[in-house]
Amino acid sequence: MPWHFFRVDLDDATYQAALERAQREGKTLQKVLVEFFDSYTRDVVEEELPTEAKPTPAAPTTYTVQPGDSLSQIARKVYSDARKYALIQKANNLADPSRIWVGQVLVIPPVAGEGPPEPTKPEPSPAGPSPRPGVDPCAPIPGESYGKLPIVGQPTDRPAAKHGDLNLALRGYNITTAARGLISIGGPTDDRAPQLAGLFEDKRTPSIKNVYRVNNWDWGRNARGGPITDFEVTLVGFTVKPGETIQVPDSGYSIGQGYAVLVLYADANRITLKYTGEDSVVNGYAVHVDGVCVEPNLLALYERMNAAGRGQLPALRAGQAFGRARGDEIQVAIRDTGRFMDPRTRKDWWRGQ
Repeated sequence: MPWHFFRVDLDDATYQAALERAQREGKTLQKVLVEFFDSYTRDVVEEELPTEAKPTPAAPTTYTVQPGDSLSQIARKVYSDARKYALIQKANNLADPSRIWVGQVLVIPPVAGEGPPEPTKPEPSPAGPSPRPGVDPCAPIPGESYGKLPIVGQPTDRPAAKHGDLNLALRGYNITTAARGLISIGGPTDDRAPQLAGLFEDKRTPSIKNVYRVNNWDWGRNARGGPITDFEVTLVGFTVKPGETIQVPDSGYSIGQGYAVLVLYADANRITLKYTGEDSVVNGYAVHVDGVCVEPNLLALYERMNAAGRGQLPALRAGQAFGRARGDEIQVAIRDTGRFMDPRTRKDWWRGQ
């Protein structure tokens, strides 16, 4: 009888036993699983495989947390479904799913009864501009050039990349289960508030792929806190076409010389726009956009001005393109005098939609 190599079916009971042993012995789940499989292969006996072997679930893998990650973002990467973040939370015994840190190694468990997940398909959305085939989202945008303005008051009191109000990646955000559509509520409004349809060249109302809650920032510890609960949604993932340009939403305000916003923060994946001249979000409106490749000339201009002390910052006009969508979703948050608002409200950010 010939020898065969075969895979171990890690059923739920075995997986739970391994998790409990890891907690009891103070070991990582990865180490316990390695010890389990080493022991298993030593004790295995000669066995003929069935004629038609059934596929078995993949063994757990690991993922190292990157800057800006949240559990929902990691779940979207590994399962193509951000709503499966609870699987990762349970596998790693995380009491608070918002508390993960850069460099942390997380166990990524298989999905019971499933093979590798199929990538999610974008939801139907109103037709938007079609990028040319194979467009590089990080290529320069033809015809765009960017200005600059002196800031009003003093520069920010700490490096922008480490500032919990300027760099949204520091706070992170978590998926929630609220309605994925625009909502109507009562109350006063500002007829000069930024209109988020202006993010898109065709001024469409996009479909909402996911909804999230941004995390608080603990200024005493200079660290991420739990989710903001002022509104049930504080960040929205809009369905986009990979490579389409993303633009500055218009408002009724001007910061001088025909400009609408300053760039308070930019990196290769995100940007923070401010509708007043101060180097902070304390006054006026601010918009955070994640999931974009910031236009390389704009990013270089921001980096030069940031390195020079931030006495001046890049200034953009309403409707000006500042980058392209990296994938099929961009994440957008909007703030009023520092407070994260609900981006779904028609009366504020989607008038006439």
